[in-house]
Amino acid sequence: GGGGGLCLRAGGDCQVAGRKVEMMLVAAGSYERFLWGWRMDQDAGRLTPIFSYPAHLGAIKSIAMSGSVMATGGSDDMVKIYDLNSQRDMGTLLAHKGSVSCLAFYAAPSSCETLEHPKNLLSGSDDGTVCIWKAGSWVLFKTMKGHKRGVNDISIHPSGRLALSVGRDLHLNMYNLLKGRCTFTTKLQSEGSLIKISPLTGDCYSVASQEVVTVHDSEDGRSLHTFLHSKRVLCLAQGESPQQGRMLFTGAEDFKVTAWDTVSGKLAFSIPKAHLNRIRGVAVLGSGGAFGSDDGTYFVASASSDGTIRIWDSRMVKDTTLSDDSSPIPLMEAETQARLTCLAGSSFEGGLAATCSRVHNPLVTEAGMLLQQYA
Repeated sequence: GGGGGLCLRAGGDCQVAGRKVEMMLVAAGSYERFLWGWRMDQDAGRLTPIFSYPAHLGAIKSIAMSGSVMATGGSDDMVKIYDLNSQRDMGTLLAHKGSVSCLAFYAAPSSCETLEHPKNLLSGSDDGTVCIWKAGSWVLFKTMKGHKRGVNDISIHPSGRLALSVGRDLHLNMYNLLKGRCTFTTKLQSEGSLIKISPLTGDCYSVASQEVVTVHDSEDGRSLHTFLHSKRVLCLAQGESPQQGRMLFTGAEDFKVTAWDTVSGKLAFSIPKAHLNRIRGVAVLGSGGAFGSDDGTYFVASASSDGTIRIWDSRMVKDTTLSDDSSPIPLMEAETQARLTCLAGSSFEGGLAATCSRVHNPLVTEAGMLLQQYA
């Protein structure tokens, strides 16, 4: 039939449905409102497509993943929730009156290396508000005001108690997530487009403004390091394992993916000409457990306006001296022919069915939203 439901199909040598397998997934949104997803097949050395889905009524502006749960935000003011393990579109969250510009999950610390279900989701919008959603029930806990103009980005402290945001009103805000309100705001010298709290320790946070990224101490806000780029920075990512936790990855309009050491303040390595166009998303995969290794190997994913997704092996990049004219060879690559806008990645234990599956019954979230999936 003519469907709009999420259809997950694992190609190649995917494991049988129901069997627990170790997965590394990357997903990207596009201007053309399509959501794309791939599974990293390390044995075959390729990205296996698992879904391509018109997820929103307009451009997809933001994406976040935590374990097997994924969220997307669109120019249609909606947040969509997906459970990648059960192959379900879980419903639509409606609270914003503007494009959903940023999303961030919080997963409580766990002894489990591959936690599959987050505790909360934060969504920021062009309407200036930040919403706190309870994961699982997807009930709206609080709508927090603070920015007089749109929210550009938001990041959650690893304690889960506070979050920071930057907005088009040139302010940086701090929120108390337990009380659900903005508790502090300060005006920046220039508009912050991106913000990232160190996910491992929370002892520092990074703010991107045009071509400059500054690292600040979380206690007093003083500037620790400044990372200069030749062109505007469009995305930030940071790993969650001890090996990656100090590394801040940036993607910019200069077609480069760069790794910065937030402890020493030095350039760790860069991938010049990582793509043929601007970098719109970066993600770090392989945070330890099944995907890490004793030598600290991990993967960096990048997405570009040129429509490609590329996976880079940290060892190959770090061990190679790359000039600005060189074009390194990615470990894996996928082509969408779409104008990609955002990227997320996740590692978790799960299984994807070997055949295409659709849910035919309406799904009603506890928040009262109805989503009809149809064939």
